[in-house]
Amino acid sequence: MKVKPSLMNLTVKALSDSLGVHIMEKVAQELISDYDIYKQTGFPENIPIPKIDAAKQIVNDMNKLEIVLHLINLLIKIQFEGLMGRKYQISHLREIIKELTEYGFIYDNINKIFVEDPALRRTRNWGTLRKDKEYIFAFLMLDIVKNSELVRKYSVELINKTYADLKDIVDIAIERRNGRIWSWEGDGGLVAFYFSHKNLLATLSAMEIIHELFIYNQLFCKLDEPLAVRLAVHLGPFEYTEYEDDLKNNDTIKKVIEIEAKYTKPNSLTISNIVYESLVSFLADRFKTLNTGTGVNYYNYQLKWK
Repeated sequence: MKVKPSLMNLTVKALSDSLGVHIMEKVAQELISDYDIYKQTGFPENIPIPKIDAAKQIVNDMNKLEIVLHLINLLIKIQFEGLMGRKYQISHLREIIKELTEYGFIYDNINKIFVEDPALRRTRNWGTLRKDKEYIFAFLMLDIVKNSELVRKYSVELINKTYADLKDIVDIAIERRNGRIWSWEGDGGLVAFYFSHKNLLATLSAMEIIHELFIYNQLFCKLDEPLAVRLAVHLGPFEYTEYEDDLKNNDTIKKVIEIEAKYTKPNSLTISNIVYESLVSFLADRFKTLNTGTGVNYYNYQLKWK
């Protein structure tokens, strides 16, 4: 994120008006573990660093790494949750928040961080996640059933149109819940959810895809048979990267792929136990327990008619 001088100046004021140099350094070390304010400023260690100089140095260093937004998130956290057992009143937060809103960011109250406003732009990392830092995500895996057979049976034009229609269904379901497609191939893809109630949002997105695909098959599908998909949702850690080749090396993603491939019937959704346990009861009651024979249960949802 490229930061305007006005936001940098406000952040400098927030630091220098609110914190001592020692605490500023501790704040910087939350983002850069070996940060040394004396080394960065060039001041001799026997000379006190003026607060304004320390603040300017920290903000400039964070700007070079494009993590000023993470610094601001941390200042908000310090005001409400504290640092090293003590809370600090941070000046100029209201002006900073106003400026970030003009940048196109909104504040996520659940995770206590700023994220890009999805109505304005959508990037893979929500404008805030850091490369090589571990986060907890809910992943939604979708796979088209009998993709190879469909590709052989129907024309390229019909398959492309049908698969594009499915992608539209997926896009609408996840965009309203701030999900991000991390990988999409001809026969399906991987969607990530990070903010707010990620398990719930991933599950609701998957259920909506099932419902909308049912309607699509009844009214709009041009194939001689219904288009079928399998969906799975699982929660777990992932060290953020922008390289798709790294995705399948992660244990959490391997698990959601396994759940989809081994424990999910066509046009149904299977969720892991950790996702199921976080759902509210009226939603959890819609799922049927799957005994996997491994000692771990999964839970399946599909449309049923009484």
